[in-house]
Amino acid sequence: MAQMEQEAVEKPSKKPLIILILAVVISLAAGAGGMFFFMQQQVEHKVEEACAEPPPPVITTIYNELSKPLVVNFPQNSSVRLVKITLSISAGDEETIAVLKKNEPMIMNNLLMLISGQNTDDLKTHEGKIALRNAIFDDVSAMLEKTSPGSEIKEVFFTSLIMQ
Repeated sequence: MAQMEQEAVEKPSKKPLIILILAVVISLAAGAGGMFFFMQQQVEHKVEEACAEPPPPVITTIYNELSKPLVVNFPQNSSVRLVKITLSISAGDEETIAVLKKNEPMIMNNLLMLISGQNTDDLKTHEGKIALRNAIFDDVSAMLEKTSPGSEIKEVFFTSLIMQ
């Protein structure tokens, strides 16, 4: 019997050691697999960000209202005796607005001459007002091209238009 006890003491069971080693190996494999999938998602996310379209540029619009309304008297035999127009001009940058403000007397003179040459019957119609607005746009654009090449306006707006 002593001999059996000695054999039992001498041969410890290897089963817990094998279970412990297997648990460590499985834990390491699970951790490596989790890290692999996490890193794969990070790479895919960065690729999506790199391939995504850049955000559109911010479009700025700055408005400049002429300091005084344009008042034009027409002859007595015309259907309209007086036209009073207040204008706003939009541009994309402050430099163009500064050029417009600096040259406002010339702009007002040119526009008064342009408006006084209009047919009053045409000004009563919607199409006539649009044609006048387009003519004003062209006139101001031409003035800008002469005084400050590269500057351009975006739009001309009638903020007030009175005909009597």
